[in-house]
Amino acid sequence: MVKTHVSGSRKAAIKRGRGRAGKARRRGGVRIEIAPKEKPITDRLESLSLEVKTLRSSMSTMQSDTERAARFVESQIADLKDYFGGKTRDLYDSVEELQSKVDEIKVSVERLSRDLDLIFKERIPIRRIRMPTPISSQLTIYRGEEPAPFQIGVAPGVTETVMANAKAHTNRIGKPDEEVVGLLVGRVVGNTVVVEEPISCRASYSGATEVAVDPKNLAEIVDRIMKEGGGRSIVGWYHSHLGLGAFLSDVDVKTQLMLQQFSHVIALVVDPLKEEFGFFYVDMEAKSPEGRPKIMRFLKF
Repeated sequence: MVKTHVSGSRKAAIKRGRGRAGKARRRGGVRIEIAPKEKPITDRLESLSLEVKTLRSSMSTMQSDTERAARFVESQIADLKDYFGGKTRDLYDSVEELQSKVDEIKVSVERLSRDLDLIFKERIPIRRIRMPTPISSQLTIYRGEEPAPFQIGVAPGVTETVMANAKAHTNRIGKPDEEVVGLLVGRVVGNTVVVEEPISCRASYSGATEVAVDPKNLAEIVDRIMKEGGGRSIVGWYHSHLGLGAFLSDVDVKTQLMLQQFSHVIALVVDPLKEEFGFFYVDMEAKSPEGRPKIMRFLKF
């Protein structure tokens, strides 16, 4: 056996090395250090298991908080639905109550209208109507063959003047017969359309079967009536038929419907050859069996 001599300083160094780096061995005069042992694998598993448990506990807490928040939101939404549902029902009930009152008013108005119609029917056919000047004379009343929303009151001399104007354009020496056209001026008093005066118009075209108003002349007449004031306005128009009788042709109906858009505008048709005349109005709501607009004729009452 060979003994290895180790000095005292070296022995001390070896002892210090053992304290710092763990165990050390020498083999064949060479110093070999051995690293300290690591912690067992079971300790690491226990540490990881504890961390997993902690995470699971945190997740469970978060899930519980989320569920509570969801239940709170659902509760608030349900409360809002109930609140606005009640308000909607209250509003609906109020609308129904208001509609019921409106219907009651409509019924009352209809009854009052029927009562007034009965009163007017009992009045004498020719009567005086209080009118602003210059009209304060007796009027001839014309009423519809069927119930109409108004009646016509004609001042003396209106139909005679229109007929005379129409006759002046027939049987002329050296000139062909022509239709005439003009406007009826007056005012509306209550449910009576009062015709005060006929105004002859220049015709842009006139023949034996057709006549058209000169637009420029029509504008001049309207302007003059507006400047005069006194509450008068255009309440109708007139034209003549030559030997065909008093009625509204298809062209006349179109003209009448255009004028009726603004007020109770009536039509007076005269036939100077047959010496007859008639007042007319087109009912825009009713239709004849053939689908054409219903023409309402007014008769002397």
